[in-house]
Amino acid sequence: MNNEPLVRAIVSALAFLDEAEDDEVDPDAAVKAAEHIVHELLKMSDADRREFEETVEAIAVASADSPAYAAYVRKLPFMVWGPEEQ
Repeated sequence: MNNEPLVRAIVSALAFLDEAEDDEVDPDAAVKAAEHIVHELLKMSDADRREFEETVEAIAVASADSPAYAAYVRKLPFMVWGPEEQ
């Protein structure tokens, strides 16, 4: 399965929740939604997580013309699994 569209959707959802203004999305609701997404990602097997991280890196490389987006994409695994897992 080509998981790149799914990973891009997750990145887009988290970026939207992270960057939305208070008048766009209630801040508490945004945090709660992001926490739910992360909670589900934490259920991934080690193999699926590695594949997710490889896809994240491929997306970041393909986004080289947008350094800010590439940096955000690259920090996603850190945001989900934290520094001790990286």
